[in-house]
Amino acid sequence: MTERHTVLGLEAADRLLQNNRTRHAALLEKMHEPTRWFTGPWLCKTYQAECQRTRDMIAEAIISRHLLETITEVFRYPIKQESFRRLLSAESLASVPKALTEGPTLNLLAESSAPRPLVNGVSPEVIELLQDWNVPPQVFASLRKMVPERQLKAAKLMIALKRVSFHYAQLLATLTPASQLVDPSKPRKKFVGVTADELAIMEAEFDLLNDEFLFCASLRGTWALELIAARLYLDRVMENARVVRHLARDFPEQLARFQTILDIPAGPEALTSRPVKTKPRRTHFVF
Repeated sequence: MTERHTVLGLEAADRLLQNNRTRHAALLEKMHEPTRWFTGPWLCKTYQAECQRTRDMIAEAIISRHLLETITEVFRYPIKQESFRRLLSAESLASVPKALTEGPTLNLLAESSAPRPLVNGVSPEVIELLQDWNVPPQVFASLRKMVPERQLKAAKLMIALKRVSFHYAQLLATLTPASQLVDPSKPRKKFVGVTADELAIMEAEFDLLNDEFLFCASLRGTWALELIAARLYLDRVMENARVVRHLARDFPEQLARFQTILDIPAGPEALTSRPVKTKPRRTHFVF
């Protein structure tokens, strides 16, 4: 009996999973975008608010990258010196993290996959990305105005920004260049108080900002891990008396900057001007 209940439970779980995977696809046939559109002032206000929010998230995402670039810059000159490299080797510090000598990773792995048939005008990849989100039906109506590549970018933005909503999808559709719309010949909606030139500028700025955000969001985890490795190594360097004496004698400027770097917070608190509680400053004695 227990075995039978287990089998039935697994079958029920599988059916639920399949339903979750197809629930968005099943609703697409009934998707219609509401007739309510942005007004000119609402478009401008929403655009400015979303741009500022995206800039703030970019600033937070690149904290690790900037700090790692600073460490790499300071470390670059000493590590070029043969005497310093020999000392590191003698002190079991020869294994320098790659990010500390080459800087943060800046290359994304290219994603490539064969095109798949659209589901009622929506990319299957988009449906799969959004399968675990509670997506308002009107979102898909806005998405299917775009070509598949733009749909995928829009879905990634909504997820990364936690903006899986009709208003954000509508903003993305409104600021999509005509070349990336399914029907580029269709007349664009005009907004009171917003000229065609101003709308084109908004489109370009929004696109560049979103590209930068997606780039930073995709590498944020990598930068954080690389920074952890670099700081742990730098900690070991600064705790080694022989290495500290060598730095104090031959590279005093770099030694001072290393100490300053270790006192810089690496989290979101680095963005604020409020005092941050840190560990007591360490003193490195030079004998």
